[in-house]
Amino acid sequence: MNGRSELSARQHNKLLIQIMLGLMPFLFLGLVLIAIFKRGKIIPYILSLFVPNELSFLDSTLLGLITGTVVVIVSVALIIKTKTKLPQSEGGEMILNLMKTPSGIAVSSLGGGFFEEFFFRGVLIGLFIGYNHFVDGVVICLSTFLFWIIHIPQYKGVYLTYGLVFINGMIFALLFYFTGSLIAPILAHAVYNLGIGIYFMRNH
Repeated sequence: MNGRSELSARQHNKLLIQIMLGLMPFLFLGLVLIAIFKRGKIIPYILSLFVPNELSFLDSTLLGLITGTVVVIVSVALIIKTKTKLPQSEGGEMILNLMKTPSGIAVSSLGGGFFEEFFFRGVLIGLFIGYNHFVDGVVICLSTFLFWIIHIPQYKGVYLTYGLVFINGMIFALLFYFTGSLIAPILAHAVYNLGIGIYFMRNH
Protein backbone atom coordinates (compact mmCIF):
# COMPACT_ATOMS: atom_id res chain seq x y z
CA MET A 1 0.00 0.00 0.00
CA ASN A 2 2.84 2.39 0.93
CA GLY A 3 4.58 1.54 -2.33
CA ARG A 4 1.45 2.50 -4.29
CA SER A 5 1.06 5.74 -2.34
CA GLU A 6 4.71 6.59 -2.89
CA LEU A 7 4.40 5.88 -6.60
CA SER A 8 1.28 8.02 -6.74
CA ALA A 9 3.12 10.86 -4.99
CA ARG A 10 5.98 10.55 -7.45
CA GLN A 11 3.60 10.63 -10.39
CA HIS A 12 1.84 13.64 -8.91
CA ASN A 13 5.11 15.54 -8.39
CA LYS A 14 6.17 14.65 -11.92
CA LEU A 15 2.93 16.10 -13.29
CA LEU A 16 3.41 19.29 -11.27
CA ILE A 17 6.94 19.67 -12.61
CA GLN A 18 5.77 19.07 -16.18
CA ILE A 19 3.09 21.74 -15.87
CA MET A 20 5.50 24.26 -14.34
CA LEU A 21 8.13 23.56 -17.00
CA GLY A 22 5.46 24.13 -19.62
CA LEU A 23 4.63 27.51 -18.08
CA MET A 24 8.19 28.77 -17.49
CA PRO A 25 8.89 29.62 -21.18
CA PHE A 26 6.15 32.28 -20.96
CA LEU A 27 8.00 33.94 -18.09
CA PHE A 28 11.40 33.63 -19.78
CA LEU A 29 10.25 34.94 -23.18
CA GLY A 30 8.32 37.71 -21.52
CA LEU A 31 11.35 38.89 -19.56
CA VAL A 32 13.50 38.76 -22.70
CA LEU A 33 11.04 40.93 -24.64
CA ILE A 34 10.75 43.39 -21.76
CA ALA A 35 14.56 43.60 -21.59
CA ILE A 36 14.68 44.35 -25.33
CA PHE A 37 11.95 46.97 -25.46
CA LYS A 38 12.31 48.49 -21.98
CA ARG A 39 16.07 48.64 -21.45
CA GLY A 40 16.87 50.14 -18.10
CA LYS A 41 13.21 50.09 -17.11
CA ILE A 42 12.58 46.38 -16.70
CA ILE A 43 11.60 46.41 -13.02
CA PRO A 44 9.48 49.60 -13.24
CA TYR A 45 7.63 48.17 -16.24
CA ILE A 46 6.91 44.84 -14.51
CA LEU A 47 5.70 46.65 -11.38
CA SER A 48 3.48 48.90 -13.50
CA LEU A 49 1.66 45.81 -14.79
CA PHE A 50 0.15 45.36 -11.34
CA VAL A 51 -1.00 48.94 -10.80
CA PRO A 52 -4.45 49.74 -12.26
CA ASN A 53 -4.76 52.95 -14.27
CA GLU A 54 -8.37 53.83 -13.58
CA LEU A 55 -9.69 51.44 -10.93
CA SER A 56 -8.59 50.80 -7.37
CA PHE A 57 -6.93 47.51 -6.41
CA LEU A 58 -10.17 46.42 -4.77
CA ASP A 59 -12.26 47.26 -7.83
CA SER A 60 -9.79 45.48 -10.12
CA THR A 61 -9.89 42.43 -7.87
CA LEU A 62 -13.69 42.37 -7.81
CA LEU A 63 -13.86 42.90 -11.57
CA GLY A 64 -11.53 39.95 -12.16
CA LEU A 65 -13.40 37.63 -9.79
CA ILE A 66 -16.83 38.58 -11.15
CA THR A 67 -15.74 38.30 -14.79
CA GLY A 68 -14.10 34.94 -14.18
CA THR A 69 -17.23 33.64 -12.45
CA VAL A 70 -19.49 34.79 -15.30
CA VAL A 71 -17.14 33.26 -17.89
CA VAL A 72 -17.14 29.93 -16.02
CA ILE A 73 -20.93 29.85 -15.70
CA VAL A 74 -21.48 30.63 -19.38
CA SER A 75 -18.78 28.19 -20.52
CA VAL A 76 -20.04 25.32 -18.36
CA ALA A 77 -23.64 25.98 -19.47
CA LEU A 78 -22.59 25.74 -23.13
CA ILE A 79 -20.52 22.61 -22.45
CA ILE A 80 -23.47 20.94 -20.70
CA LYS A 81 -25.94 21.96 -23.40
CA THR A 82 -23.71 20.65 -26.20
CA LYS A 83 -22.55 17.62 -24.17
CA THR A 84 -18.95 18.49 -24.96
CA LYS A 85 -16.24 16.16 -23.69
CA LEU A 86 -12.51 16.72 -23.41
CA PRO A 87 -10.54 14.89 -26.11
CA GLN A 88 -8.41 11.92 -25.15
CA SER A 89 -4.96 13.47 -25.08
CA GLU A 90 -1.88 13.41 -22.89
CA GLY A 91 -2.33 17.07 -22.01
CA GLY A 92 -5.99 16.63 -21.12
CA GLU A 93 -5.30 13.59 -18.93
CA MET A 94 -2.47 15.45 -17.20
CA ILE A 95 -4.76 18.35 -16.32
CA LEU A 96 -7.55 16.05 -15.10
CA ASN A 97 -5.12 14.14 -12.87
CA LEU A 98 -3.75 17.36 -11.43
CA MET A 99 -7.20 18.73 -10.67
CA LYS A 100 -7.79 15.81 -8.30
CA THR A 101 -5.38 17.34 -5.74
CA PRO A 102 -5.25 20.72 -3.97
CA SER A 103 -1.74 21.47 -5.22
CA GLY A 104 -2.77 20.55 -8.75
CA ILE A 105 -5.74 22.91 -8.57
CA ALA A 106 -3.45 25.71 -7.37
CA VAL A 107 -0.92 25.14 -10.16
CA SER A 108 -3.58 24.90 -12.85
CA SER A 109 -5.54 27.97 -11.78
CA LEU A 110 -2.98 30.37 -10.32
CA GLY A 111 0.06 29.19 -12.29
CA GLY A 112 -1.69 29.13 -15.64
CA GLY A 113 -3.46 32.38 -14.93
CA PHE A 114 -0.32 34.23 -13.88
CA PHE A 115 2.23 33.03 -16.44
CA GLU A 116 -0.08 33.15 -19.46
CA GLU A 117 -1.52 36.54 -18.55
CA PHE A 118 1.95 37.95 -17.91
CA PHE A 119 3.13 36.91 -21.37
CA PHE A 120 0.07 37.25 -23.62
CA ARG A 121 -1.40 40.35 -22.03
CA GLY A 122 1.28 42.08 -19.98
CA VAL A 123 4.05 41.59 -22.55
CA LEU A 124 2.54 41.00 -25.99
CA ILE A 125 -0.11 43.67 -25.48
CA GLY A 126 1.48 45.96 -22.91
CA LEU A 127 4.68 46.53 -24.87
CA PHE A 128 3.02 47.36 -28.17
CA ILE A 129 -0.06 49.46 -27.43
CA GLY A 130 -0.43 53.21 -27.03
CA TYR A 131 0.15 54.37 -30.62
CA ASN A 132 -3.47 54.63 -31.75
CA HIS A 133 -6.73 52.71 -31.40
CA PHE A 134 -6.27 50.81 -34.66
CA VAL A 135 -2.82 49.53 -33.71
CA ASP A 136 -4.09 48.67 -30.23
CA GLY A 137 -6.91 46.62 -31.76
CA VAL A 138 -4.50 44.75 -34.04
CA VAL A 139 -2.16 44.02 -31.13
CA ILE A 140 -5.02 42.72 -28.98
CA CYS A 141 -6.29 40.47 -31.80
CA LEU A 142 -2.81 39.10 -32.55
CA SER A 143 -2.14 38.35 -28.89
CA THR A 144 -5.50 36.62 -28.56
CA PHE A 145 -4.85 34.60 -31.72
CA LEU A 146 -1.48 33.40 -30.39
CA PHE A 147 -3.13 32.54 -27.07
CA TRP A 148 -5.72 30.51 -28.99
CA ILE A 149 -3.08 28.74 -31.09
CA ILE A 150 -1.18 27.32 -28.11
CA HIS A 151 -4.39 25.74 -26.77
CA ILE A 152 -5.29 23.90 -29.98
CA PRO A 153 -3.28 20.73 -29.16
CA GLN A 154 -4.97 20.52 -25.76
CA TYR A 155 -8.49 20.69 -27.21
CA LYS A 156 -7.91 19.17 -30.64
CA GLY A 157 -11.13 18.46 -32.49
CA VAL A 158 -13.42 20.04 -29.87
CA TYR A 159 -14.73 23.07 -31.71
CA LEU A 160 -16.75 24.54 -28.84
CA THR A 161 -13.61 24.79 -26.71
CA TYR A 162 -11.78 26.42 -29.62
CA GLY A 163 -14.41 29.15 -29.60
CA LEU A 164 -14.44 29.46 -25.82
CA VAL A 165 -10.67 29.79 -25.62
CA PHE A 166 -10.62 32.56 -28.23
CA ILE A 167 -13.53 34.50 -26.72
CA ASN A 168 -12.20 34.14 -23.18
CA GLY A 169 -8.74 35.17 -24.35
CA MET A 170 -10.26 38.30 -25.87
CA ILE A 171 -12.11 39.03 -22.62
CA PHE A 172 -8.89 38.70 -20.61
CA ALA A 173 -7.09 40.94 -23.11
CA LEU A 174 -9.77 43.64 -22.84
CA LEU A 175 -9.64 43.46 -19.05
CA PHE A 176 -5.95 44.27 -19.23
CA TYR A 177 -6.39 46.94 -21.88
CA PHE A 178 -9.11 48.89 -20.08
CA THR A 179 -7.73 48.55 -16.53
CA GLY A 180 -4.04 48.85 -17.45
CA SER A 181 -3.26 46.10 -14.97
CA LEU A 182 -2.85 42.32 -14.87
CA ILE A 183 -4.81 42.01 -11.62
CA ALA A 184 -8.25 41.57 -13.21
CA PRO A 185 -7.22 39.26 -16.10
CA ILE A 186 -5.06 37.04 -13.85
CA LEU A 187 -7.93 36.57 -11.39
CA ALA A 188 -10.50 36.05 -14.15
CA HIS A 189 -8.23 33.49 -15.86
CA ALA A 190 -7.53 31.73 -12.55
CA VAL A 191 -11.23 31.49 -11.70
CA TYR A 192 -11.96 30.16 -15.18
CA ASN A 193 -9.21 27.52 -15.01
CA LEU A 194 -10.39 26.51 -11.55
CA GLY A 195 -14.06 26.23 -12.45
CA ILE A 196 -13.66 24.51 -15.80
CA GLY A 197 -11.04 22.14 -14.40
CA ILE A 198 -13.25 21.07 -11.50
CA TYR A 199 -16.21 20.59 -13.85
CA PHE A 200 -14.31 18.29 -16.21
CA MET A 201 -12.70 16.44 -13.31
CA ARG A 202 -16.08 15.66 -11.75
CA ASN A 203 -17.66 14.70 -15.06
CA HIS A 204 -14.80 12.71 -16.57
